[in-house]
Amino acid sequence: MFDEKYKISAEILKENPRVFKYNIDGETVYVKKREKNKKHLGHVFQEIIYKITKNPMLIPTVLSKNENEVLFEAEKIMKLKNDGINVPDILYSCEDFFVMSDTGESLKEYMKANITRKDYYIEKAIEELCRLHYKNNVHGGSQIRNFTIKSEKISLIDFEEKIPEKYIDEFKIRDLLVFILSLQKANFDPDIKKICRLYEEKTSKEVYEVLRKFLVKYKWIYFLNSRIFSKIRMKDVRDFIAVIEKVDK
Repeated sequence: MFDEKYKISAEILKENPRVFKYNIDGETVYVKKREKNKKHLGHVFQEIIYKITKNPMLIPTVLSKNENEVLFEAEKIMKLKNDGINVPDILYSCEDFFVMSDTGESLKEYMKANITRKDYYIEKAIEELCRLHYKNNVHGGSQIRNFTIKSEKISLIDFEEKIPEKYIDEFKIRDLLVFILSLQKANFDPDIKKICRLYEEKTSKEVYEVLRKFLVKYKWIYFLNSRIFSKIRMKDVRDFIAVIEKVDK
């Protein structure tokens, strides 16, 4: 199934970070290795919030220790490719790593270098997210950094999240929220109403009011922005609060 020329030696894997660019016979590819520790601080915080709220949009989506995220993600990307979604080609996959085609640079960094066209590329990214959702798929980690651009073609990468099938519709809203939060985090000052309108035009689904109610409902998170938490508050919390402030109360 896979071309053996894309098989990477153990030595090369060992001397490189978890995701790295590599050249094989003049072809640029990306390699992603298996990760031992899947759960990070953000996952722990999200798990606590979910236990308090029981809201399906806040369900942690990290794989268990016994699941192989390399095989999981490679298989997911191949399925999305078959569904016509712009994702990398999986050139080689095994239990320890997979090799994927180059779909260009991070859209986040590209937009920073082309800031006058920021709104245009946000719209292009929303179009791709809508294509994903139209096929009844969701991303789970739809930050702007997980969009790439090459020859003006927008693609999606990084499909590590395991999404509960019964909550697909809730996670479509979550994808949109994560996208907006990532724009705030990157200092792109997202226009939430405009983004939701673009999404609604392409999907015929009303999302702004759902998103607004969700954000207003969790205004209680403001307490983390008080002076007493100044030394431990995370930037993600501050960005979340900034997004809440952008919607109608």
